[in-house]
Amino acid sequence: MNCQLPVLSLILITSHLITTTNLGGRSCSSPIYCEGELLHLVQTAKIFNDSKTFVDMAMKHPVNQTLANFDVFMRRTAQKPSPEEIREFVYQNFHMIGEMEDFMPRDWRAEPKIVREIDDPKIRAFLIRLIAIWPLLARKISQNVFDRPDTFSLIPVHNAFIIPGGRFKEFYYWDSYWIIKGLLITDMKETAKGIIDNFIFMVRNYGFIPNGGRIYYLNRSQPPVLTLMMKDYVKYTNDFTYLRQNIRVLETELQFWLKKRVAKIVNNGETYQLAHFDSESDTPRPESYLEDLETCGVHNTSESRHECYTDLKSGAESGWDFSSRWTFDEQGEPSPYLWNINTRRNIPVDLNSFLYKSFKFMNYFYVLLRQPREAKYWLDLADTWKYNIEKVLYSPEEGMWFDYDAKLHRHRKYFAASNFAPLWADAVDDDVKKQRGHNSIQYLKKHGILDYHGVPSTLLASGFQWDFPNAWSPYQNMIVFGLERSGDEEAQEVAKMLALRWVQSNLKAYDENKVMFEKYSAQSSGVFGGGGEYHIQSGFGWTNGAIMEIIDYYFRVKKRKYVGLQD
Repeated sequence: MNCQLPVLSLILITSHLITTTNLGGRSCSSPIYCEGELLHLVQTAKIFNDSKTFVDMAMKHPVNQTLANFDVFMRRTAQKPSPEEIREFVYQNFHMIGEMEDFMPRDWRAEPKIVREIDDPKIRAFLIRLIAIWPLLARKISQNVFDRPDTFSLIPVHNAFIIPGGRFKEFYYWDSYWIIKGLLITDMKETAKGIIDNFIFMVRNYGFIPNGGRIYYLNRSQPPVLTLMMKDYVKYTNDFTYLRQNIRVLETELQFWLKKRVAKIVNNGETYQLAHFDSESDTPRPESYLEDLETCGVHNTSESRHECYTDLKSGAESGWDFSSRWTFDEQGEPSPYLWNINTRRNIPVDLNSFLYKSFKFMNYFYVLLRQPREAKYWLDLADTWKYNIEKVLYSPEEGMWFDYDAKLHRHRKYFAASNFAPLWADAVDDDVKKQRGHNSIQYLKKHGILDYHGVPSTLLASGFQWDFPNAWSPYQNMIVFGLERSGDEEAQEVAKMLALRWVQSNLKAYDENKVMFEKYSAQSSGVFGGGGEYHIQSGFGWTNGAIMEIIDYYFRVKKRKYVGLQD
């Protein structure tokens, strides 16, 4: 079988190389925030502890004047300014003016309906505290940004949104999927719709959704979840008018992935097409500029350094920034060194599961809207994707899905929480779904995962934040609900156990620290995670939304799958 898509711009993957086209969508070319001498000078001067600090500052003057001031400054210092002189220049020309304002969502209630439907007192009290965090994370764009947009790195959007928290002061794409789940569960439909509207604006404006709400993120996206957001919103509101108004925008975003991120793979004489992460930019990430220079500086040639920058941005596009899923050598052996990053070479299980689920929902939407031709197109695409996931990413010997090394033409048979994504996405034929659920728990047992207090991202302790021992909320949910919906009774019992352990760990950490964290340690209940490029962050948008989804499913009286925390 030759499972190819009809007419697509392809990224051809051979056994020797990955050839990329100039990927579409508007990339950032700001001479201040994205590239150029000024950015390079400031970021390499190390005047801030975090490279993100500078690119989040606003200009005091228009762009042309700022650049003219920089030219004068460089001439005055004979092209060799000291760090102190650079610091003085920065504060003369940039400032931390209010670009966002706190916002109280009109639809926020301290105790929405779900609170009254949870009879476990510990869980109910925990949920009330989580709901109280929403206003603390709610923001709207300041009028300053709308008045002088060229002097900010922030992308102005008209609706309020929920930020992750900590150093992440702007909105992020895939974080918002789980945030929206929590908002809908707590009856904040207006706020959820506003966030979706912001992303729809971005697709209309850029042709895709950038990583987050800054112009320096315009060189990459994040896992495609806009269609999944719309599905959840329509499920809670029955707002079919809104769906009809925006269905073509959902198509536009998915076509970006189909045209710009699809790989053609030859495996055992057959040709398949699946997606991979692939930024179009080959320069350092502006928000991690110095770090990227140091990482890729290990390479001896300019070409290999630029390849390294592209793979770093592609790794950031994955949301798993960073992980041993992307760092491996020419022979495919895992590496703890970030300079060994090979993101584009990897065909990820979870990315293709997100796409399959999106294609299925597009088919569902068009059936609802009584447009059979469009419905068939997306159903055929979903069927193709499911077939290709099965043939390329599934290992019958292991009873598990794996990322695929497109250069070596083989599975990367390492444990990762992302391996279970096809079960969550329902990218499995009905006649084998129970068996796949059973196989999944056997795989969890084989690797000792059921002894942990959360499913770790991987089992390699590399020091990267998406590796052992860190466990992240979204993937707990994907594994839990994948097992639950497989229909296998033992898998469903394991799902409940994993869900309860995760709630207990989150609750314990909150009781001890009075905050929710970005990630947790799988080794100890109630302990926050670590590693990566920055210190542990609290808030935390998607953690809160994901835990609300578990509470809604397992502890809500009308739905309850579990009888109480005390059991």
